[in-house]
Amino acid sequence: MTQLHERYGTAPGLRDALRSLVRAAGGDEDFWQLGDSEVIDALGDLGRLRQLLDVTEVGLVREGLSRGLPEESAWTVHDWVTRAEGQRAPDPTTRHVGSVVRVATVGTDRAGRYSGVAGEALGEVREAFEAGDLPLGKADQLTKFRGQVAPVAQEEALEGTLRALLEGARDDVVRSGPEGAVTERVRGLTPKQLGVAIAQAGRLLEPEKDQEDEDRRAKSARSLTKGPGPAGMTSYKLVLDEEGAAVLDAALAALSGPVKGSEGEPDPRPARQRRADALLELVRRGVSSPGAEPKCEKAQVIVTMDLEDLREQTNAAGVTATGQVLAPSAVRRMACDAGIIPAVLGPEGEVLDLGRSVRFFTPGQRRALWMRDQGCTYPGCTMPPQWCDAHHIAWWSRGGGTDIDNAALLCERHHTRVHTRDLTATVTGTGVTWHA
Repeated sequence: MTQLHERYGTAPGLRDALRSLVRAAGGDEDFWQLGDSEVIDALGDLGRLRQLLDVTEVGLVREGLSRGLPEESAWTVHDWVTRAEGQRAPDPTTRHVGSVVRVATVGTDRAGRYSGVAGEALGEVREAFEAGDLPLGKADQLTKFRGQVAPVAQEEALEGTLRALLEGARDDVVRSGPEGAVTERVRGLTPKQLGVAIAQAGRLLEPEKDQEDEDRRAKSARSLTKGPGPAGMTSYKLVLDEEGAAVLDAALAALSGPVKGSEGEPDPRPARQRRADALLELVRRGVSSPGAEPKCEKAQVIVTMDLEDLREQTNAAGVTATGQVLAPSAVRRMACDAGIIPAVLGPEGEVLDLGRSVRFFTPGQRRALWMRDQGCTYPGCTMPPQWCDAHHIAWWSRGGGTDIDNAALLCERHHTRVHTRDLTATVTGTGVTWHA
């Protein structure tokens, strides 16, 4: 902590700015005296102060824990921090306290030393946080990630992954002068971008069986509940897994854009109403022509995944255009019944060439399958044909053709099972027989 204060010192103008803040505690009547540059400098000083306060807060919590202060007062760690900080000010938010406690405690012993799986990498996260290169929120994201995957990941793999995530998340800061003043700051990943990177890294570190179990649990948690809304209306609450959210997001995005009036006037509907109208339109289309091909090309889920990973069934995840991270099994199953658009990426991930969509089952082929299979072909399933996918028995990613003789109707549940177990089938002119 002493080195931190020596590095930062007293920020120029901060004392005067704080005095002004104290005088104007009930309003902003004194701020008019500040020049434009002073207002900007004061905000910059407050930003530096906020980072120092976060670092100090984490250090004090770690010290209190090493002394056993929460146990002495018979409080949980969260309650102890909340009550201590709320003595002379409003209580901090539960979310903030959770972040502080995780950064202060995860992977450390009673003396505050990092140990266990990826201990050295966690120490580097702490150093970046204390140096002002990483905010509390992103330090918490990395700390939480380590805690979640440590029980199932190999130590070397987790150590390297955590370091790579830290390298992308931290700011690249150039300091100069005797007080180490920041002269240039290149921002790292945003919290949202870091969240996507963490989710994808977690997929890579987890065994594939654990991923599949996690996906099954997520799907089983899908729910749609109905309840009363305001002014006699009805409220629906929808909870979806990553795959379900990607499908719905893509469909809604295609239909929820603003629509100009006949005279070119702007759409008066707010975004939330446009999304609700789009959802109703999707339901109307589905009820009127179930199983038909989508009429709008925008209603596509765009997933980024290496082609070799798709073909070779490696343990690599896919990332949708809206940020959902999908398990490899989910990407392969979706690829079975979708147009595949190959994209050539450069070394920095930029799109260099975007290929054409490979042919998928046509409406005529689907109708032929409906007539032949009469519904889901998995033994014992009674799902009607209009709610089934057309599955490539010899997978398209393995060179299988988009032909009736290489197709079978499967409901979503059994489509997932067939891909998970890599089942094969025999097709005749009258039906499909699956082999265990």
